[in-house]
Amino acid sequence: MRTGKIKKISACYIVKNEAERLALSLKNLRGIDEIIIVDTGSTDNTLEVAKKFGAKIFCTNWADDFSTPRNLALSQATGDWIIFLDADEYFTAATADNLRSVIESIDATAANGLLIYLVNIDTADGDKILDTTFVLRIYRNLNGLAYVGKIHEELRLDGKSLTNIIPLPPKFLTLNHTGYSATLNKMKAARNLKLLLEELAQTNEPQRIYGYIAQCYNGLEDFINAEKFAKLDIESGVRRSTFSSSSYRILLDILSKDSTRLEERKNFAMMAAEDFPDLPDFLAELAECYAAQKNFEAAIILMTGALENFAKYDGIEPSIFDEVRANLARQRIKIWTREFIKN
Repeated sequence: MRTGKIKKISACYIVKNEAERLALSLKNLRGIDEIIIVDTGSTDNTLEVAKKFGAKIFCTNWADDFSTPRNLALSQATGDWIIFLDADEYFTAATADNLRSVIESIDATAANGLLIYLVNIDTADGDKILDTTFVLRIYRNLNGLAYVGKIHEELRLDGKSLTNIIPLPPKFLTLNHTGYSATLNKMKAARNLKLLLEELAQTNEPQRIYGYIAQCYNGLEDFINAEKFAKLDIESGVRRSTFSSSSYRILLDILSKDSTRLEERKNFAMMAAEDFPDLPDFLAELAECYAAQKNFEAAIILMTGALENFAKYDGIEPSIFDEVRANLARQRIKIWTREFIKN
């Protein structure tokens, strides 16, 4: 068990033409001792913004590989703890002042990293909240740390996944992520897919990226390949620390559009509910499948379970089963109950 106050916190970024968003992110850092910026070819005033905030700047050529500049940043960071953010991420005003005290408190535990609550915002649609998740953004500066993968890079310690990572409640720290819009998402999906397919051709760990490839194809509306890689991801059994249900969601959405594949949809919904028993989402999905097969008794039981899960769910896996869906679920139960009694 470690005790005592930490000596230094380093904040790291890799950037390219991110002047405006970087300024907001740096402005919302509190209690940081060192800022490391790795720039991969900015042509705007990103470097001037970085200098204004006293950052140590390192420049490198972009080589279609996010891990390389990330690892350069890590190699230059001298803090006991690392905060590694994207330029379009910033701590909320309500939680930014907690940053140092949170890290100092966690330093006295066995934890090696923190999963931070992140809110994805579409700035092109009136700052609409798209979804929320947890992401690894704060961790100890341990010897042997390195990122692997061209994209959706994973932090490893001596080649193995980092352990002792704990989720931090949103009331202590919350990040806003503003890098989303319909147009930007498709551009990112096309860029990411290129890098992922290059990695797929070379990697000994294809299962690490099946789910990410499925997400890209789905974003590009190539549903045949999205289904293919979502199934590969599910079959691999590999579960990421956050948003590991993504491939199930993609696959079930595709299957729901084809009534002739109802039995297949039901089978995958059952698998999803078994893999994520605390989530209300997949119980609700399975309930809809049974209702479509006129098995209203099973549908009522499952949807009731979904509502019970909704009332108590506090996990890190994102759930889209909100109060609106809960009200719809209650209405569905009433309709199914009438059908059950009728039959």
